[in-house]
Amino acid sequence: MGRLSFRRHISSAFLALLTFIPSTQARSIHDCVLTSEVLPFLNPAGAPVIHVRVNDHDVGAFFSTFTTRTSVWDAKGFDFYREDPIRTISVTGTGGNYSTNIRSLQIGQSTLKDMTALLVGERPPKAPDGLLLMVDIGWDILGNYHILIDRYSQKMAIFTYDTAPDCPDIGTLLKDPGPSLPLVSFDDDSPQRDQVTALLDGHKVDMQLNTSANRSIIQQWVARKMGISRRMLTQDDEIRVGAGEVLLGHRHHFNTLQLGSHTLHDITLDVVPDAEFNILGMDVLKHFNVLINSMAGKLWLEDFKPPAGYVEEKALPWSPTHDRLSITHASEEKQATPAQGQGAKPAPHPIGSP
Repeated sequence: MGRLSFRRHISSAFLALLTFIPSTQARSIHDCVLTSEVLPFLNPAGAPVIHVRVNDHDVGAFFSTFTTRTSVWDAKGFDFYREDPIRTISVTGTGGNYSTNIRSLQIGQSTLKDMTALLVGERPPKAPDGLLLMVDIGWDILGNYHILIDRYSQKMAIFTYDTAPDCPDIGTLLKDPGPSLPLVSFDDDSPQRDQVTALLDGHKVDMQLNTSANRSIIQQWVARKMGISRRMLTQDDEIRVGAGEVLLGHRHHFNTLQLGSHTLHDITLDVVPDAEFNILGMDVLKHFNVLINSMAGKLWLEDFKPPAGYVEEKALPWSPTHDRLSITHASEEKQATPAQGQGAKPAPHPIGSP
């Protein structure tokens, strides 16, 4: 379960992503990439959305190795049937959903047939172009492949790579990533590797890598250990975090966030009481090109340097893990209108997950 029927050869789009890599070795990285699918982002900012087909319907899909099981939201015309009940846990708490069967999931030219997914009992929201946002591709699929998120081309690649000793390190796909960061499991019982250790204002914080989250989240007890009191948080903007349930928190300013050899300055993260995890979302990851080797538990980050004239657009107001300011600003309210909706966040570690 979770293996895509990839094309046998490297896609031309993936070769285009490799054009800046020198081919000076006996076996270049071009030779060692075996199969690939490359998909453009449908949105310029926030949690990336790609086009997929579910049961022969065109829909938008988020993707993240944080999500244990690939999930679909309930919608008319798809005829998803509730099967086994499944206990789930998201950043906002525990809940219950059901498994269901997807007849076909097509990603690029690759197709997965008769797969089990998590059925989220909420109606999917729509992107501004009207496409239903109803899939979150999870670790059960992505854990079998390498993932490249390229901010320059606004594309993501899913690919396989030859592990022979004469193949160059996969990290050389990026021009200047620095040393890889280890990815580890959230607990000893799970083979899923999605947790990275960051330094937040000099304090070690374990965070779950989540590319289907618009915002990063810090548990309030972690912030308290850093010396951030409740009284200090009351001076910050209040926010509402949605991921199935809704939690209230505050958007707090931090001086630095360090990930390996990369440091971001003057950032704001959501500090949330009762959050189950610390989340490393796209508000941080948008500053990098991202390469994930889930099988080996490695993460590479390359600083994204916007080209001249680059104007950052606003993220979609909804993603499987998202937030809004409690006191809505006029600009946010205008953007939120066409796509606002509530959805349940699939389980990072549901009982019975593969």
